[in-house]
Amino acid sequence: MARLAVACAVLLALTGCGKSSHGAAAAPGPRLTPQVARALQAGLEERVKTTGVPGASAAVVFADGREWSGAAGLAVLHPRRPMTTRTTLPFDSVTKIVTAAAAMRLVEQHTLSLDDPIRRWYPAWRGDPAATVRDLLGHTSGIHDPARAFAIPTKLPRRPFSPRQFVAAAGRPGPRTSQAAYSNAGFVLAGMIVERASGESVATIARRELFDHPGGDGLALQPAERPAAPHADSYWHPDIVGRPVDANDGGPLIPSRAFATTAGNAGALAGDVPSLARWGSELLGGRILEPSSLRAMTRFRLGSVWDGYGLGLAKWSVVDGHLMWGHTGDGIGSHTELWYLPKEHVTVAVTWNDDAVNFEGQFLPTLVRAALGR
Repeated sequence: MARLAVACAVLLALTGCGKSSHGAAAAPGPRLTPQVARALQAGLEERVKTTGVPGASAAVVFADGREWSGAAGLAVLHPRRPMTTRTTLPFDSVTKIVTAAAAMRLVEQHTLSLDDPIRRWYPAWRGDPAATVRDLLGHTSGIHDPARAFAIPTKLPRRPFSPRQFVAAAGRPGPRTSQAAYSNAGFVLAGMIVERASGESVATIARRELFDHPGGDGLALQPAERPAAPHADSYWHPDIVGRPVDANDGGPLIPSRAFATTAGNAGALAGDVPSLARWGSELLGGRILEPSSLRAMTRFRLGSVWDGYGLGLAKWSVVDGHLMWGHTGDGIGSHTELWYLPKEHVTVAVTWNDDAVNFEGQFLPTLVRAALGR
């Protein structure tokens, strides 16, 4: 990794190090310099060492479109295989950004309305009859997640559940809420509605309408799509402490067919982290959806574990008060952070293959501060 950092610094002196994803040559905001590149790599390596996670991959897209990416540690413990920037990892609940963006594309095409009652597209809905698609995407529909044993198993899941089974296991929804009450089941149902309204899978819509921008070719929405090799293994701590369990089943989906199929449109996006950062920069920088769609997604209300939640997007200011839009992803043996700083026009993404360390403060502040030259 040290050789990579040196090479990056040399290239930076000559060309700016890292290609531009949207061709802006003199955009305002923080810049990628040799010093910033070194600080990012050093910070990533230090966090991997300090936290004890097997490995991590990270990327930053700057205001002018130039990119830094780095990796540290191991993608696979046995036999040892290093983490690289090309390693594919699961992104878990960051998937919700894709599902919400697919819904917004249908809204733009007048195929779906955010104010459509859920019952219009899902007659089996037993919650508030006035609950809407907007409520599902904003976690205010009243739908709960399934029981803990179903949603967060104490043993590795061995068989997949269909979206309909997942929603049914959530039970009868409660009343609509004024604040966001996080629910994976709500996004599984939102994905079902997107597919019923369009006649296509969310993966098909995303590939054609969303992933045709920089970074999209490095992403895969499982289980319809298979993520590119090489894959990292995900190390799961069912008892929080003790030796981790390798959650991967060795198949084409990660971490396993059962998990990827069950998580689906709520949590089965996978890919390499630089692609995620590049695509996140495109979406949240306003270069994929219409401005009205991004405004709707970033109309935040209180609730959830962040400062607020919009439609498939969270708002946070956990790092020195900097406003950020994005999402966290927690899975079986993995954790992802994808955040866009709208004032600085900087996108930061990081994923590590361990779930014992799942607090954002372990990696995110280090990378954001380094990217901003702090």
